[in-house]
Amino acid sequence: MKMNHLRFYAVGIAAVLISAPMYASMQAQPQHLKLVSANAELTQGLNTKSSRQGQTVTAKLTANVTTAGTMDLPKGTMLVGTVEQVQPGNGSGSKSEISIVFNEARLKDGREIPIKATLLGAYPPAVVYSSGGLGSYLPIQPRLIPSDRSVIQNPGPLGNVTMKSAVQSDVSGTFLSTKDNIKLSQGTQLQLAIAPESSSSSRVSGS
Repeated sequence: MKMNHLRFYAVGIAAVLISAPMYASMQAQPQHLKLVSANAELTQGLNTKSSRQGQTVTAKLTANVTTAGTMDLPKGTMLVGTVEQVQPGNGSGSKSEISIVFNEARLKDGREIPIKATLLGAYPPAVVYSSGGLGSYLPIQPRLIPSDRSVIQNPGPLGNVTMKSAVQSDVSGTFLSTKDNIKLSQGTQLQLAIAPESSSSSRVSGS
């Protein structure tokens, strides 16, 4: 059972980090971004059938993160954002789509830090086996993520769902399905590239 579980992930991982320059079509971000990789998990489910544009989206960091700008985000920090766009399916075999953007890190002490975040991958919630082991397989990401990184995660890890993202895009990532409505469970594991917002725009941050 455990080996089959890991093999399932391996099928999708082979296509996770395919370069897709043409996807970076939205408003361009500066090329000098200094992004670092981070792992998080959704704290609530998302469903194209019930989610609405502007809805708050949150994810919790599962490990400490120190950005290239020495911004410390400890484990448990909440990443906060919104549903940027959503298109529900209208029946079996119809197209559905949901785009999300994370633009704030909320620390346990109440501080709120503007961030730039891009999805590098998305995977089902971790599974706890009866033996006490944790069934979670995430590909190893480099600490520093290039500012021209684009990702297409093909169907597999999330069933019939494709995930697309690009650092140069204004959104953190877009999930698409040509089969039915998209359902992302609470606990869905996310890999992201994060940078302080001050390093992703020409504005000067007061912090």
